[in-house]
Amino acid sequence: YARHAQQGGADVTFFVREKYRDEVARGLDLYPLNKRKKPPMAPVRFGGFEVVARPDEVRAQTFDQVYLTVSSPALRGPWLGELLAACGDATIVALQPGREDRDTIVAAGCPPERLVSGMITLISYSAPLSGETRFPSPGMAYWFPPLTPAPFSGASRERVAAVVALMKQGKLPAKKHKDVPRAVAFPSAILMTYLVALEIAGWSFRGLVRGPIGLGARGARQALAIVGGGRAPFFARLLARPRILRMGLWIGRRVVPLPLETYLKEHFTKVGEQTREFMHGYIARGKATAMPVDALEALMAQLPALQSSASSTESANKSRSVV
Repeated sequence: YARHAQQGGADVTFFVREKYRDEVARGLDLYPLNKRKKPPMAPVRFGGFEVVARPDEVRAQTFDQVYLTVSSPALRGPWLGELLAACGDATIVALQPGREDRDTIVAAGCPPERLVSGMITLISYSAPLSGETRFPSPGMAYWFPPLTPAPFSGASRERVAAVVALMKQGKLPAKKHKDVPRAVAFPSAILMTYLVALEIAGWSFRGLVRGPIGLGARGARQALAIVGGGRAPFFARLLARPRILRMGLWIGRRVVPLPLETYLKEHFTKVGEQTREFMHGYIARGKATAMPVDALEALMAQLPALQSSASSTESANKSRSVV
């Protein structure tokens, strides 16, 4: 997001923990995977930005847009309120997937009219993944799937339009949307539920298809019903069918330009606390409205314990980005 905002004409500043200041300030190597290149791929050097680590350093400047790029659990804590208080009248762009995340940000001091909600449609990861040999040096690889521009919505049309314009000017696919928090609820319900099933299967697509795919599909249908109040869009209900998931996995392994199984394991292990929070939330909401949650509970009962919650939060909270 920062690189493409810079390409769109923005002056970029990263807000990170003090211990990461020097590392980020040296610049970052990026690997845009949409540019078809034969290995070894030369990295794109990303620099020319500022780095701050304290709210008073944020307060000393004026920002138009602030992008929150941490996981949902990492939003909690005093740092968010301190940051928001230091941002003046900046538009706050939330990229977290939960509707509750919006409430957390508002409660921390962001007026609703300044909040823009976005949905992450790109795939990004710290390269190389295990077994990858195409990258000459470590960096951040990312890929924009075709026909999936990042949607943004908010109470202020002007603020939404400014965010979308900056992203599009910087060549990051983006579009205006009526209600991102509602739209993202359905794919999130499917994704989180199938991720749990995949983790139960040892992060193996073959293990998933031969094992808990049916339970995962039942759980996905229950989660969809819960977030939709008993109703869900047709496309979402379609994705909650095992046959469609098998087809999607077959296509994904041939179209996505990265080792998909390895990516899912490494990325979603890092943010495993977020996945578990979503699942517990679905179960709690389902019970509160007398909706079935037996498949969701069965999935959670089989889920391995998170090895290090503190480590997951630390990784997710590494970079706090201010534009």
